Amino acid sequence: MKRTVIGIHSAREALKINPDSVVEIWLRSDFKKVQDLNFFAVWAEKNRIKVHSREETALNKIAPSHQGVAVFMKDSPTFDLEELDADDQEKVIIMALDEITDPHNVGAILRSAWLMGVKALLVPEHRAGHLTPSVIKVASGGAEHVPMIVVKNLVQDLKYLKDKGFWIFGLAGEGRATLLKTRVHEKIVWVVGSEEKGIRSSVRGVCDELVQIPQTSSEASFNASVASSIALYETVRQHSLLQS
Repeated sequence: MKRTVIGIHSAREALKINPDSVVEIWLRSDFKKVQDLNFFAVWAEKNRIKVHSREETALNKIAPSHQGVAVFMKDSPTFDLEELDADDQEKVIIMALDEITDPHNVGAILRSAWLMGVKALLVPEHRAGHLTPSVIKVASGGAEHVPMIVVKNLVQDLKYLKDKGFWIFGLAGEGRATLLKTRVHEKIVWVVGSEEKGIRSSVRGVCDELVQIPQTSSEASFNASVASSIALYETVRQHSLLQS
């Protein structure tokens, strides 16, 4: 199995968007008494998908936040970066997460990316959060819409996108430019680093600009998911002005 989707909202979105990818469903043993869980049993019967009744302990081994459901999928949304050569790709937003490992941050970023129309999310192969059940659950459906691309060398992929006409902007508290005064280009990659270390120096070297988000205190900072949401909103806002 390619991935496991847990959580009622994430599982419902998986059935809605990628029904052909569903292999089997696990439900907590009392699912017939819980309307939200029985929904999956009814759906599975209509679509001839196997349903297995499981004790809480079995589901907990997948992730404690399962909410009584686990949907096993045979594949994940995919995206080919070479598709970005297409002439109709005028406004494109991509996100790159540089060594962000916390599943709550990765999942929250994935959800915001979905709602803000991000085409793909790039993450390094090592020292990064991937599509774990916990990440998918926090994303609340975002994992069905935004492909997460695991790359061996983030620097090389950013350089590739740069050659394709993308501007690479890194979110950094010490950035010279501020978000409110930064012109967002039609093809853009937002790079977000971990809260502890920020963006690695090798990745910074690829960025066209380091951008900071204005804040009232220098002693604290936005967490990665909040900073990502703010940057994405400003990007969509500026993109919408180009259309008007």
